[in-house]
Amino acid sequence: MELRYASNELERQCTDESYMKRKLGEERAKKLKLRINELRQVSAMNDLLLLAGKWELLKQNRAGQWSGRLTGNWRVIAEPDGKAINVVVVQEIIDYH
Repeated sequence: MELRYASNELERQCTDESYMKRKLGEERAKKLKLRINELRQVSAMNDLLLLAGKWELLKQNRAGQWSGRLTGNWRVIAEPDGKAINVVVVQEIIDYH
């Protein structure tokens, strides 16, 4: 899939490895790189369920979004772009628990 980001800051966190490590720490940065690569590899969001990367479709106020586990309570949140096929938008990196 093609990746887009909700903000320039988020794009930098997801694409600049040294910045990623400074902002998120070594462990979360490592997992974030894995989750971003998984998003790039799939052709449909449901394919994420077949990967080892602990992805889940969210419900209620986050319906339509997907959560990829980084560490403990930390997640990367992504959702399909409603306007383009095979485009996913990374929305945030958050501890929402």
